[in-house]
Amino acid sequence: MRRLLAILLFSLLALGGMAEVFTLREYGKLEFYPVGEWKFGSEDMGDLKIVIVPKRARDNAVATLTVAAGGGDEFPTEEKLARQLTEVAQHLAASGDFSERKTSLKPIYCQQGFGFYFMFSDAKLAGRPVVPGDYKKICLGMIRVNANVMLRFQILSDGEETTAFQQLLGMIEGMELHAK
Repeated sequence: MRRLLAILLFSLLALGGMAEVFTLREYGKLEFYPVGEWKFGSEDMGDLKIVIVPKRARDNAVATLTVAAGGGDEFPTEEKLARQLTEVAQHLAASGDFSERKTSLKPIYCQQGFGFYFMFSDAKLAGRPVVPGDYKKICLGMIRVNANVMLRFQILSDGEETTAFQQLLGMIEGMELHAK
């Protein structure tokens, strides 16, 4: 049901011409459909870096995406991608910088390809009130859009249940790659 609602929402936004479009050279165009009030910025540094920040200060969240196009297909299967992210999560959990000692991968319900993410809590901010610019949760994830395009992302927020986090994750899940 959630997937159907997301598809309908993003279809309506696409028809309204509200997409944020980023060119991936010979690999096509990556489109994001903004939900809520967000500003997009990008920089091409070999890999495309996209930053999504709130227009309103009360939305205490930010997303950074890195899009690699044209490299080898490192993660051709869901299992290989899940294994890579599990190793990263275990390494971070062992660092002691986060409240969690274990974490579990969650699937990303993306329009194209497959992906996963995991969450950690900043141990220093646990139990403290929300302060703009201090993010209680960090979300890390990866999406294999196709054999030529890989997206890595980080969402900093005050938690999965917040509207800001849900909007950012929804925009990432709803992105589309249009081949040339």
